[in-house]
Amino acid sequence: MRHSGMGRLQLLFQKYLDNHLSPDEFAEFWQLLDAEEQLDNLSPELQQLWEKKPAYNLPDNHWNSRFKALKIAQEPVKKWPDQVWRYAAAAVLLLILGGSYQFFNKRQESSQKKITAADTLPNDVKAGTNGAILTFANGKTIVLDTARNGHLTKDITKTDASIAIEGKIVEYATLTTPRGKQQQLVLSDGTKVWLNAASSIRFPTVFTGNDRVVETTGEVSIKVVHNDKMPFKVKVRGQLYEDLGTEFNINAYESEPVVRTTVSEGLVRINDVFIKAGQQTEINTNGQIRLIEDADIELATAWKNGQQVFKKADIATIMRQVERWYNVDVEYKTTLPSNMTFTGELPREVNLSALLRVFENRNVHFEIDGNTRKVTVTP
Repeated sequence: MRHSGMGRLQLLFQKYLDNHLSPDEFAEFWQLLDAEEQLDNLSPELQQLWEKKPAYNLPDNHWNSRFKALKIAQEPVKKWPDQVWRYAAAAVLLLILGGSYQFFNKRQESSQKKITAADTLPNDVKAGTNGAILTFANGKTIVLDTARNGHLTKDITKTDASIAIEGKIVEYATLTTPRGKQQQLVLSDGTKVWLNAASSIRFPTVFTGNDRVVETTGEVSIKVVHNDKMPFKVKVRGQLYEDLGTEFNINAYESEPVVRTTVSEGLVRINDVFIKAGQQTEINTNGQIRLIEDADIELATAWKNGQQVFKKADIATIMRQVERWYNVDVEYKTTLPSNMTFTGELPREVNLSALLRVFENRNVHFEIDGNTRKVTVTP
């Protein structure tokens, strides 16, 4: 039997901190926290703990380890699929870690209908999946989404995870991911390439000559097999990137204000600028380069690792990623304040409603029309 009121919320909060919530208790805990008036019912100690979390007064490592280690004590009941609990846990994690906007704003009233992770929306939008289109210089195309695993051609092999190029005759091809798709590619030299949604790479089926050159658009992450005698080069929006023993990520979407390059390992040269591991550059539309010494590698490569990570991101930045990964169009009913930012993470596989539920608060609301693949952002 469930109890309500001050004692119940305090008990659930403490059990949450101790990682001892059952699935039923977790659902109840979420519902109580979602009712903002209940925040006043916490004990002084827990109230103080709650109020401190947006300001990061406690060590980040303590919070990260405490909430990322959340465990469910028993199997979920049938009416709540297992993945719902993972999404809800990630949503609460985001609220606990907080962003620069306070989600529970008691000064504002709202009668908006909220999308929750537990809702089954007939017009919801599923997350993107693996898939791409391979186009050869002669115009021949292969749609990887529907192609069977195995040899696509005598030089190209497909598996669930990637396609591998083992060319013997030089032929140029372009691998393109539409919105809502991602794809991994292994080039003939063993170099691995991850393509995010709405991206492409043009490459030869076998490398010859003095260097290895590919051209990319959108966002790619590349782990190069280094060869001093044949350097690996990437052409991106008028810039030439040269590998010097490297793993790096390039975000060069036309819709983004800068071309952002993040180096995880090794060294990259962009024109005459060298970027070492742990650094990042931003190139604006005028070609000016800004070097960031302490890059956030996790943030830059989260998409490749199956996560959606946001750190002090505004709605416009978030929704540009939503458009690409969920293959939707976004419409704004009003201009939203640029100082409203959010921090948190969710698995990349979650449905769109689960993601937007995390960001929805008293100042922003989302409406999803899955039939037209349109998301409307309103105050």
